[in-house]
Amino acid sequence: MRRLEGNLSRYLLFGATLHTPVFVPVVVLFWTERGLDLSDVYLLQAVYAVAVVLLEVPTGMLADRWGKRASLLAAAAIYAIGFVVYGFGEGFWWFLGAELVLGVAGALFSGADSALLYDTLAALDRRDEFASWEGRSRALQMVVFSVANVVGGLVATWSLPATLWLSAVGPTVAVFVAATMVEARPPVAAATWAEGWERYRALVSGALRFVRKHRRVRFHLLALALLTGSSSWLLWMVQPYMTENGVPLWSFGLVFGLYNLVAALFSALAHRLASTLGDRATLLLLWVLQAAPLLLMALFPSPAAFLFVLGQQAARGWGRPVITGWVLQHTWEDKRSTVLSVGSLGGRLFFATTAPVVGWALDAWSLSGALLLQVAALILAGGLLAIESARIPEKYLRVKPDRS
Repeated sequence: MRRLEGNLSRYLLFGATLHTPVFVPVVVLFWTERGLDLSDVYLLQAVYAVAVVLLEVPTGMLADRWGKRASLLAAAAIYAIGFVVYGFGEGFWWFLGAELVLGVAGALFSGADSALLYDTLAALDRRDEFASWEGRSRALQMVVFSVANVVGGLVATWSLPATLWLSAVGPTVAVFVAATMVEARPPVAAATWAEGWERYRALVSGALRFVRKHRRVRFHLLALALLTGSSSWLLWMVQPYMTENGVPLWSFGLVFGLYNLVAALFSALAHRLASTLGDRATLLLLWVLQAAPLLLMALFPSPAAFLFVLGQQAARGWGRPVITGWVLQHTWEDKRSTVLSVGSLGGRLFFATTAPVVGWALDAWSLSGALLLQVAALILAGGLLAIESARIPEKYLRVKPDRS
């Protein structure tokens, strides 16, 4: 039991070290320096998202069947290798290969971390603490992001590729952290390859059938997919937006550090805020925080307009731990990793299908035009979600117990 409780602190440490994005505040500048334009940037990220989509459910299956700890360990190792390779890149095709390597890591990681945490808390009979632990983890991650971003802005004045190489240090540490974690629910290995394939097919089809039929889980997965996918629209636009509005390069790291601190604050308060406001008010406010900054940036461009992005950062820190907790409450324990992977798949697929359109709008219109296009898309998506929410029957509100 003591070893199992150790997973909780190691979960926080793993999340803090796996992602140390020193490169993020300046990576668009790195790409443009190496020959890419903004359309290429969005196409590159769309291809990355498609790669993760193709791998998402199979790797969720591996986490459920081979062990979530093994999945996290492999993800950390591949992330470290991918960032080193990326730093030596030149041109679209090299970057595409590096993105595919990172896509494998992202798919292995996605869903397995939250599922391991939930399984650990369930085994300790403390599952009501999930949102609190997930929020603390996200808060710690955002603090680490902030420090890494500030470092990235400073290092970029000396070398843009060095920001990618430094980003490999955290995942290397995460490999050793994952190695010390334990499985809360040890996986059952298949006796033969044929049996393994049959289990894979049954797990995936069962998870998809569960999501299709359970309207509340489906609704929350759609909401999470739209929030995470639309956040990526702005992520790759902030750097050219700040450049166009006269924000100096050395301050990019400070700006992104501020973003992550705000996200960390709202992640730490996620459980308390959601409990106070309730499900519907929480989702409504998340949607306002997601869309309003895009409109304000389009209408009031200035060197200080980057502050509007703080609204989306609040939604970023607040939304994931709360919505993930809602999904897991209504999902059987043997499907949790795969169901979360289905949700992540939806977010990636949403971004992959819309990113080329955003990239086209940037080149064909302007930054303001692309921002207004995003606002319109979020308003439409929010209206459709509101209609779906009103139609969910009461029977889907019951929490799923663990089946021992």
